[in-house]
Amino acid sequence: MKINIIQTVGIFMACSTFILSSCSNNFLDSEPMTQKVNTNYYKTPKDAFETLIGCYNNLPGGYGDFFLIANIASDECYGGGGYTDAYGNQVWDEWKDYNDLQINQYTWNGRFFKAIRRCHVLCEILDQIDWGEDISLRTRYEAEARMLRAHYIFELQRNFGHIPLIKSSLDELPAQTDPDEVYRYIIEDLKFAIENLPNTSFLNAPESEFGRMTRWAAEGYIARVYLFYTGYYGKSEAPGLTKQETINYLEDCIKNSGHSLVPRYGALWPWSMRKEYHKDPTLTYAGEYNPEIVMCIRHSVLRSNGLHQYIGMRGEPYAGAYAPFYAGWGMGTITPKCFNQFAADDTRRFASIIDLKAEGIPNDGTDQREFTGYCQKKYQVLTDPDDPTNSYPLSIGASGARKDPQDQILMRYSDILLMAAELELETNIGNSQKYLNEVRDRAFEDKDHRVTATAQSIFDERGYEFVFEGIRYYDVLRQGLIKAKEILDVKNAPVLNGKNPALKNIEFSIEKAGLLRIPEDQIRISEGKLVQNPGWD
Repeated sequence: MKINIIQTVGIFMACSTFILSSCSNNFLDSEPMTQKVNTNYYKTPKDAFETLIGCYNNLPGGYGDFFLIANIASDECYGGGGYTDAYGNQVWDEWKDYNDLQINQYTWNGRFFKAIRRCHVLCEILDQIDWGEDISLRTRYEAEARMLRAHYIFELQRNFGHIPLIKSSLDELPAQTDPDEVYRYIIEDLKFAIENLPNTSFLNAPESEFGRMTRWAAEGYIARVYLFYTGYYGKSEAPGLTKQETINYLEDCIKNSGHSLVPRYGALWPWSMRKEYHKDPTLTYAGEYNPEIVMCIRHSVLRSNGLHQYIGMRGEPYAGAYAPFYAGWGMGTITPKCFNQFAADDTRRFASIIDLKAEGIPNDGTDQREFTGYCQKKYQVLTDPDDPTNSYPLSIGASGARKDPQDQILMRYSDILLMAAELELETNIGNSQKYLNEVRDRAFEDKDHRVTATAQSIFDERGYEFVFEGIRYYDVLRQGLIKAKEILDVKNAPVLNGKNPALKNIEFSIEKAGLLRIPEDQIRISEGKLVQNPGWD
């Protein structure tokens, strides 16, 4: 989405394709909304539109973003960071109460509850707007706001487990709500979104609206909610949503959305435009506007994706040493287990992971905590193709070397296929096998590596396909806490801390149930309404 920051003057996501071309104007380039605290102020569709922009405004994350947390909490990554940094990232992979940086405060109050309130405001002012004859616009704005609201609440719920469900912009903080009630509310919002968001095929939709919520994104998202709820809580159905309804939504997306896989996996990621790096003349970057992207957070040189700065390789010995990659802060180092899970001829391994030694990049772990010799590739900052000592973002007008404009993908079409494959195992094994084959054939670029569709093979395939995309941790949790402990525990794994040999140990706490620590200051100011999650007391 190309939208403007609500709280500050300046474009939020103006133009963002991470390719060697100029940016273009599109739908959500608009004037910033001023402080309109009195709901009686809102009168025109323009007022409503500006409020909608405010609902989108909290999608981009930063430090403490659930996307980064989920990667580190999974078996894909360690906490990493600088050797002398405070222990902050390790809260998420070691499940210890370091919390010296008030990590969870970044997500609990500073971003997500604020975002939920903005969505409430828009839904509450719609009836006082003079829509004229364009009532459909009112319905669309409400559907977008409710889809975004569902997203924000779901992220809080599945990470903290026990949250207060606020149903109005004027609500005071209530007590924590029963999870079933929270999920029912999420699902009601998503069903409304499915019925009322645009159902235009991707092939016919204007590029200027790419990034806005669609029926197809809502259908994929409700399946994500269903699978997590039923898996994590061990239920056969979700509140207000059956398995067959969920299958029907996915089948509608598969048949009618116009979304599809791009032919080659590596083409999804910006490094593929650097042919001097991968030396494959047949591999061409698909760009960010491609049919595989069902849901994403759009970025620009004016509103960058902070993830790159956090996970970029640390300790570059001299400018350009890591070319075509630029240096960063070294968070989320890649586990050897993650690298070794891939078959050697699976193209997703090279597309996703930098094997430093094999690729001749002189990163030896200086000033790095939990160095393993591997870094993730999907969201690395690139160097300027004409000057390896400079960063690519700077060369296209960014205000900082690591202020990368690459969009952050929240859902790809391959996720739609694999969710459908999983859900249809018992009712339509033919579809299940077909969808798994599509994903696997693309990964190996042949039809010789197919496997039989089973619950385990689909779970494994998701691990290969969505590595470092913030999905694996939740997939692990929905296997059950005992299975999660088997997957996530680490015993005496060798790492380097500031080039010094060390052993990494992680003991997943079943008592904590995979849930984050609720910020203590929020518990204090709630005056007894909030109770800390088990195991964190």
